[in-house]
Amino acid sequence: MLHSKIDLNLFLILVAVYQERSITAAGKKLHLSQPAVSHALSRLRVKYQDPLFVRHGRKMLPTARCQTIMPRVLSSVSELESTLHNIGDFDVHQYQREMKFGFRDILESLFFPELATDLLTNTPNITVNSRQVSRIDMESALESQELDIVIDVLSPTSADIHHTLICDEHFSLICRKDHPILSDLTLANYIKANHALVSFKDSAVNTVDMALAKHGVARSFALKCEHYFAATSVISRCDMLLTMPNAYARLLKQQMPVEIVPLPFEVPVLPVHMYWHKQAVHDPLNSWMRTKLLNIAKRVIPLPHIASNPLS
Repeated sequence: MLHSKIDLNLFLILVAVYQERSITAAGKKLHLSQPAVSHALSRLRVKYQDPLFVRHGRKMLPTARCQTIMPRVLSSVSELESTLHNIGDFDVHQYQREMKFGFRDILESLFFPELATDLLTNTPNITVNSRQVSRIDMESALESQELDIVIDVLSPTSADIHHTLICDEHFSLICRKDHPILSDLTLANYIKANHALVSFKDSAVNTVDMALAKHGVARSFALKCEHYFAATSVISRCDMLLTMPNAYARLLKQQMPVEIVPLPFEVPVLPVHMYWHKQAVHDPLNSWMRTKLLNIAKRVIPLPHIASNPLS
């Protein structure tokens, strides 16, 4: 049980470890020594009576308890930081502006139904323009203000680009209803099947196939395309399998006759981050929109047994 008196700096360290997935990296980010970060984490573990993070290879992965508290911790820290930027006098209705996003189609499908409806109803003076941006061009697009905010998988950036973890993307298997594999879901049967692959032109190494490589096996692809909607439409009518982000799979299941099941092997989660340029830190509208997107992520990407984790 938490006590009323606690050093609030501990939460800044908790956020850094959570975002960096590393005690060493968190220390560098906060200009603290590794022992100092470890000591702070130990104090929080006592307060919460939970390890909060467990080591997995070189990464520190959050426990279920940590995942549960982090949305509130991140929101509180963000709200405190906003007081440094005179956000208290901010009135979104005083602005008339087009917010420019760098989203892939899968993220548009997840975020825009709620975001666009909310903006149209409550702040019609704020409009949205979204386009895909390659990871190579992301930084220059943010610097030149061609884009205000980008959401994409974790990528290396310079110190001029600020970012925060918005969710961990989990992968699931989807297939047509009554697919034979549903009665005998094994790695061997998964490998025997034909698969559909959705890939983007600038995609990094496929984490699913890297996970399979650790087992010494590989998939066979009968279809390769760039859109999950098209791939799902195909697999709903045949015996091909599709492995895809769980949050979007849940959305597509509402539209097509498919089943979603956990994969018969472990695939590391894919961290998805929100990016903005340092020059937007003091932009109250950009800050307002980032908070709105974080809150939407908590709702549309829930914490499930096979779904993605809502983070900040």
